[in-house]
Amino acid sequence: MSSLTGRIADFSLRLKLADVPDDVLAKAKLHALDAIGCGIAGASSDLARRMLAYVDLEHRAGPCPIFGSGRRFGPAAAAFSNATAMNALDFDDGFEVDGKGMGHPGATIIAAAASASFVCEVDGPAFLTAVIAAYEVNNRLVRSMQPSLERFRQVYGVCQHQTVGAAIAFGRLIGLDAAGLENALGLAATLANIPSLRKYNWERRPLMSLKDFNAPAAEAGVRAIQLHCCGLVGSKAVLDGDAGLWRMLGSDRFDPGVLVAGLGSEWSLLTNSFKPYPACRWMHTALEAFATLVSKHALTPDEIEKVTIHTSAAMARDFMDYEPATMVDAQFSLPSALAAIAHDIRPAARWYEPETLARTDLRSFGRRLVAIVDPAIDDTMSGPARRPAGRVSIRSRGRRISSALITYPRGGAERPMSAAEISAKFLENAGPVLGMEHARHLMDRLKNIKAEPVVSAVLESAAASKF
Repeated sequence: MSSLTGRIADFSLRLKLADVPDDVLAKAKLHALDAIGCGIAGASSDLARRMLAYVDLEHRAGPCPIFGSGRRFGPAAAAFSNATAMNALDFDDGFEVDGKGMGHPGATIIAAAASASFVCEVDGPAFLTAVIAAYEVNNRLVRSMQPSLERFRQVYGVCQHQTVGAAIAFGRLIGLDAAGLENALGLAATLANIPSLRKYNWERRPLMSLKDFNAPAAEAGVRAIQLHCCGLVGSKAVLDGDAGLWRMLGSDRFDPGVLVAGLGSEWSLLTNSFKPYPACRWMHTALEAFATLVSKHALTPDEIEKVTIHTSAAMARDFMDYEPATMVDAQFSLPSALAAIAHDIRPAARWYEPETLARTDLRSFGRRLVAIVDPAIDDTMSGPARRPAGRVSIRSRGRRISSALITYPRGGAERPMSAAEISAKFLENAGPVLGMEHARHLMDRLKNIKAEPVVSAVLESAAASKF
């Protein structure tokens, strides 16, 4: 009997697009569209520019373009840079089960698949099949190694496991066989970064720049395939047994059945989520509650005297930064995000421009926010469910108005965003960089990528930039 790792490698290479249901295929195309749009918008951000400066120090020019930048590097460096750009605005997709977030797979998978498309000729069906296989394994892998609540509070990482998904996408597209991919997965897993959630600098800001660790995961997955191709040997059966990847990443539990149950017949990609706001997913219920009240009552910033956020103890402690020093700090700051919504900052990528972060009127508005702990919300967010929930109340015009309690953020399986909304988000992200006509043309080609004979020709247009 083959190892569990071998079964995963075999599935990843044997999957055929004809076996994928239409709704899964449609959703895969939307995730590719969303990730590339986020990458185009994020490429000009301060965070992505600093990461590119690092890449310039270490890497020479290569065949793979960086979306929205006009730059090109080798496949691993390009995967690192594109994953950085896709995640830079905290606008990229996630994987959620019953509202509980388990990483940001699109930034690693799509970045790795994009690099492969410039290393060898890849058509639309091949690109989509590789992406779907990578999502399916990624999602099951993280679910199979979810720790106990006690261990979660000690050791946890958000995206370290995503090296495996990136390796699957890249390895399938460049033509590895099952034995080669199994070996490469052993390299990918051992290149994974250590869990980092507890070292985000919550108590000693500014927050760490790498935050979700999408970029190192994308780079490690691609580099693992390259190392295999150079003849290096990876860890055997790296997903199996008591010393498997789950143990390496600090979990105290592993269920191999979760990893393979329904593989190829039940489609976890249908539960992957999209973000309507460029901010940490944990904030989205409060952001939506606030935006709904502002819209319903036609409130201007000057009319809002006080905002009370009803939330968990951890959110009240860690997400009320009134003076965010960096764009990453602002992505985890309820005062900063609610101020951007109140002042209708559009497109959303402008939330993190230096000029926006320096605005005194936004800082002043943020000072009108307070957070109080709601015991029921605290149980939902801090207990085993680990699901975002929240509500807000506003004092304005001498009266107090309150939102409903929101227990699932928009964009997940429970409250999905429509294809039209995701298309509009893409245009909002890509239009200011590429020009709206160019962005619409690119969007149409990405939506119909299954019919494209050469994916690199499509992605090449995403690399164009005004900067």
